[in-house]
Amino acid sequence: MARDKPGFLEELQRRHVWRVAAAYAVAGWLLVQVATQVFPIFHMPDWTAQIVVLLVVLGFPIAVIFAWVYEITPEGVRRTVAADSPDARPEYANQQIGRKLNTVITAVLVLAVALLGWRLLVLRHAGGATTPQPVATAQAQIDDKTGKAPAVHPAPATPAAFNPGADTIVVLPFANLGGDPKQQYFSDGITEELTNALGQNTSLKVIAWDTASKFRDSKQSAADIARKLNVANVLTGKILRQGNEVRVIVELVNAGDGYQVWSHHYDDNLKNIFAVQDNISAAISGALKVKFATAHAARSINPQAHDLVLQTRALIEKARSAAPFEQARVLLEQAITLAPGYADAHALLARTLNDLTQYSTLSLKDALPKVRAEANQALQLDPHNVDAVLALASADMSEGRNAEARKGFQRAIEFDPSNAIAHMDYAILLPPKQALTETLEAVRLDPESATAQNNLATIYLNLGEYAQALAPSLALARMTPHSAGVAFGLAQIYALSHRNQDAVKAFDLAQPDTPLGTQLVAAGKLAYQSVLDPKLQAQALAAANALRKRSDLDPDSLYNLFAVYLVLDKKDIALNLLDRSCMPAPFACSDFAVNPTYIPLRGDPRFEALEKKYAAPSPSAASTAAAPAVSTATATQP
Repeated sequence: MARDKPGFLEELQRRHVWRVAAAYAVAGWLLVQVATQVFPIFHMPDWTAQIVVLLVVLGFPIAVIFAWVYEITPEGVRRTVAADSPDARPEYANQQIGRKLNTVITAVLVLAVALLGWRLLVLRHAGGATTPQPVATAQAQIDDKTGKAPAVHPAPATPAAFNPGADTIVVLPFANLGGDPKQQYFSDGITEELTNALGQNTSLKVIAWDTASKFRDSKQSAADIARKLNVANVLTGKILRQGNEVRVIVELVNAGDGYQVWSHHYDDNLKNIFAVQDNISAAISGALKVKFATAHAARSINPQAHDLVLQTRALIEKARSAAPFEQARVLLEQAITLAPGYADAHALLARTLNDLTQYSTLSLKDALPKVRAEANQALQLDPHNVDAVLALASADMSEGRNAEARKGFQRAIEFDPSNAIAHMDYAILLPPKQALTETLEAVRLDPESATAQNNLATIYLNLGEYAQALAPSLALARMTPHSAGVAFGLAQIYALSHRNQDAVKAFDLAQPDTPLGTQLVAAGKLAYQSVLDPKLQAQALAAANALRKRSDLDPDSLYNLFAVYLVLDKKDIALNLLDRSCMPAPFACSDFAVNPTYIPLRGDPRFEALEKKYAAPSPSAASTAAAPAVSTATATQP
């Protein structure tokens, strides 16, 4: 008698499609788990595990179709016949196969449960016992054995715990309560002076004003800024000036928990502003339980002269040409006329004159006597004036008196351990590995300083660490997008790394804001393109020759043009330009023996003559940070 034809669901059950699907799903899950756990042990790439997952997913419908179309019999695998067919598998045979499939499913489930239990118990316990490792920072510490900074790896998905030193602090730009944008220089100047005063506390590590000032209009919270700068404390404030009276409101916040540590307001006459700054410094030192070092003697100052100095600080902060420095010079001379005993005015004038040699036709020979006179006058008035000490040390370095310069920079660091400029300039006079240590400290104190990043890139360059030089060079490009020199430095690093296409693209990152800068970038890009396509060499040479005819080439532009001719293999012209670019700051060219920029010139008698001309007097005083190699910023420029 023929069997009744079963319904669809009954047919699925008869053909064991449900059991096959369940067995496949569990076995597939188990296979994926084994792959993800075992493959990493053998260092197999991630895509191998991904392929296993893809194959398991694609295999599922195939297994289900196979179970519907075929059946297993004592005679082997055959196409499944209809239930009412005389050749259909008997019921007892179906039950036997069902029991076997149930056994397989149970066994696979036991293995899956065992694996899941092992992952939950063993791996979780092991993970909980692991000591979290700190996230690598952009400026890694120096290895004591190798003298090199270890490679920086990407941070893990989970950020490291925020745990800065309790003695670290940043002074964010004080708000200008007066509301007049023209008075912003006043609140900024007071904040900068307070930052410098706090830096002279040897028990504190203070982020430089150069970096702190970048957060003037930031929408980030104080805690977020503190985390970015890795400091434990944040000082914020507000300033209101009314005539010769000033109100300063300050608040010290612990960045870790967000709680206010201390706050106060001060009402005083502007002539007593230094006393107010000292009172704030003393209060902060007391709140943080660190030793207080008085930055200024309790003295009064001419408010008009002080205002001129604050205006000068604002001008210098943004100066990238001779005009602002000339204006600053005039303001400082007026301040000194009003207050001849104002030490800061004399020290700042010495610094301004030194900077003018980098941006104008004023020569070092003509400027240095005046620089020394003003700096010495400042020290007679205030023996601990750090700006004056730095000005004299820079003058010594410019004249090749490296032993005296080293002592000067050491003295500046002793007076003000948080002075990033002192660490940067001191590094110039040290051997490469020691220079790297000092420069990394400068970057820690002033991470948004273009000069610090410039010098760090150059030191890594001189050490042959091209990959390490890339990060500060890219940071420099971000900080100074208008600088043509930054593009040249970045292109140079790419070229040394045999990445010529990237060397060409480096010039696309520059956004020059002067006709000269635009012309230099265009010539530099053409020169590096001609390396890839020699047909462009004539065009690149014509662009370089047009630049050489200009009468407004400053030392940095001369150096950039030198790089163009060097790439074009025009060594005679390149050497002439190199000599001219080095004259204003000879100390910046004392690294000819170690800087890989000059590899194509070594062995050339003319280059060897220049190397002797600009070599440091002592081997131990060899410079390691020729600023023009990477940036328009000079090593002594703040």
